Amino acid sequence: MPRKNWWPTSLADQLVLVQNFQNKIDGYAVPLGLTPAQVSAAQDLCDGFVTAFTFHESAKTTMQSVTQWRDEVFYGTPTGDPAGAPPVFAVAGAPAISRGVVTQLFELRDLIVAAPGYTEAIGEDLGIVGAEKADVIPELVAPDLKPSVASGYTVNLKGSMQGMTGMRVEYRRAGGDFTPVAFLTNLPGSVQISPAAPGQPESGEIRAVFIRKNAEFGNWSPNYPVTVS
Repeated sequence: MPRKNWWPTSLADQLVLVQNFQNKIDGYAVPLGLTPAQVSAAQDLCDGFVTAFTFHESAKTTMQSVTQWRDEVFYGTPTGDPAGAPPVFAVAGAPAISRGVVTQLFELRDLIVAAPGYTEAIGEDLGIVGAEKADVIPELVAPDLKPSVASGYTVNLKGSMQGMTGMRVEYRRAGGDFTPVAFLTNLPGSVQISPAAPGQPESGEIRAVFIRKNAEFGNWSPNYPVTVS
């Protein structure tokens, strides 16, 4: 089953992952064939990430206090009384932090998953494989479109591809049958209608269905009435 990206998007979640990895990597040194020096280097990378993260968070909190202190100096009362001492920023503790620790962690992750002794269970415990993606249930999927018309017999379509890579759009004029008019890979998109009587307004309906692996996937959208000109 496909998996999500292993690296979280939020910094807070990245911190949790890095701390978990740092705490557990030593326990997998033997099956992964990691030397003590490699384990130590991996933990140093994690230390660098944690140090930079916590220093930044501390600095943000201190900066809020600095702003309050500045405002007290500018506008505080009683006027003329001594102002308090300015807040002091913390000092980052680890002097040997290297640049690019996230890039190095990605490289280390690639090394680990390529090791002969690596297993998916190890990857899950270390947090270096993403969670499994639940497959889309066809019966619950259908395009949900917001059509609008423009000049030149054009229908503009807004909506979401819902993770799909293709969508076939069909049109039928009043009294006719649905026929394909476009294949879209992104939304918003535009569809141009060929009218039965050029120069005259024409009423009809638009519908769409997702395409997956060259076959229809899921349900059809509702039929959307449109009048083009």
